[in-house]
This record gives sequence, C-alpha cells and structure tokens, in this order.
Amino acid sequence: MATNKISEQQLQAFFSHIDVDNSGTLTTTELQRVLLNGDWSPFNLDTIELLFSLFDHDRNGTINFNEFIGLWRYIEEWKRLFTTFDKDNNGSIEIPELVNAMKSFGFNISEQMLKKFVRKYKITYNVGNRKFMLNNLDDSVSFDNFVQLCITVKTSADIFRAFDQAGTGWVKMNYEQFMEVILKNK
Repeated sequence: MATNKISEQQLQAFFSHIDVDNSGTLTTTELQRVLLNGDWSPFNLDTIELLFSLFDHDRNGTINFNEFIGLWRYIEEWKRLFTTFDKDNNGSIEIPELVNAMKSFGFNISEQMLKKFVRKYKITYNVGNRKFMLNNLDDSVSFDNFVQLCITVKTSADIFRAFDQAGTGWVKMNYEQFMEVILKNK
C-alpha cells in the first residue's frame, strides 16, 4: 500500500485488478489478497471483516467501488497514524508507542491493559505441526492489528460513555443491558 495519494482512475484500475471474478465488487478474500502489512504479511481476516462491517454500506457482503474508495482512504489515514507512532520505523507498534497513541486518541489505558490487548491481537499461523507468530516482538502489533485494536478501543469507549452519562468513569448495568452490549458487538 503506497502512502502517497493516488487518483480515482488509479484506484479504479487497482480495484479492477483486485476484482478477480470481474463481479464489480470485492469479497473479503479478494481484499485480503492485497492488503499487506509492512512485513508483507496479509491482513488478518478479523481486521478485513471489521473493515467490511464499516464500509459495506448496503450490507450485501461485498465492497463496491464507491465503498472501496472510502475504505482505501480510511486505510491510508490509519497508515499515516501508524507511521506517526512507529517511532523506530520497525513496522510494528510496541507498548510504549501504543501508550502514546492511545493517549493522543484520548484514551487513558494502562500499560497492563494494553499488553492484554496486544496479546489478543497477535496472530499465530499453523504450518504443519509448528506454530509461527508473525508478530514475533513480545509486546508489539502489526499495522492491521493496530487498526483493529484502535477501532475496538474506540467502540468499547463509546459504549461505555453511553452508559456513563455523568462522566464518572463508573457504570451500573443489569445483566440484560450487558447482554445487549455483547450482542451489538458480535
């Protein structure tokens, strides 16, 4: 993914190249083939599905060209943010960089909690009988996992703030309200 601006005509050519079945729309599989992290690893499917949930406006399970334009711009903006916080330019965001990112986004999350998030977003691939972790730095996330983590934190914070209308940092909910929150986010 280039970080420089590309024209709509270039995006249309790229879209057509990605659309291997010439359907005029992209599937999660087609999109996953071209979205790569800085280490050339593909975006994980969870991130692809999250992006689809944000940009598949007609909810037909595919991304048309107009939806793709929005998705592409969104990814480019995240790429810009990612490179801003990847101070050592190693292609991943370590915990100290993640703490700074979250604070700049307005989320005061402890280092301990961020480590839990990082562990959740580490992707392990099975090859034969061996497991490989693409993101082999202990406390770091790749670009796609950074995007997924940030969107999850923002979504969770928005839900929390809806219940914390007084802004106290505490919420009280019954079991059914809790279950509603879970259902809305699955």
